[in-house]
Amino acid sequence: MNLARIVAVFCLSILLIPHLAGQQEKAATPGLPISEVQPLALETMAADSAGAVLQIPNVFSPNGDQLNDYFVVTTDGTTVYKFSVFTRSGTRIYQSLSPSILWDGRSIDGKELKEGTYYYVIEENGGSNPFEKAGFMYLYR
Repeated sequence: MNLARIVAVFCLSILLIPHLAGQQEKAATPGLPISEVQPLALETMAADSAGAVLQIPNVFSPNGDQLNDYFVVTTDGTTVYKFSVFTRSGTRIYQSLSPSILWDGRSIDGKELKEGTYYYVIEENGGSNPFEKAGFMYLYR
C-alpha cells in the first residue's frame, strides 16, 4: 500500500501544482470528435496473483440511465479484494472488502459524490504475492 500511496501523492501533486500556481492548461487542439459513449468504453486490464485478468474501467456515469451506472470490476468471485476510493486530495471516501468490486459513486455515508476524477486502489487480500492495482477514474453525472 505504501507504493500506491506514494504514486497517488505524486500524481495528485502533478495535477494540482498548475492549478495552485494559477497556471492554466492550454486548450486542446481540435482533433477527432469523441462521442459520449466512447469514453465510457475505455478501460485497463491487469492480472491478479491467481492469473485472473481484471478489466478495470476508467470512467462511469451513475446518473440512473441504466448505462454504466456502476464502477464494476469483473472478478472470479473467489479472491477477496480491498477496494478503496480517494479524492484528488487523498481523502478516502469509500472502501469495501469483498470478492466483487462494485461502486455506485456514493461516499461511505451514502452521499452522491460530485463529477470528477477519483483515485482507486485494488488490493488482493492474502496470498504470498498479493496483487495490487491503482489508478484514476472519472465519474460523470
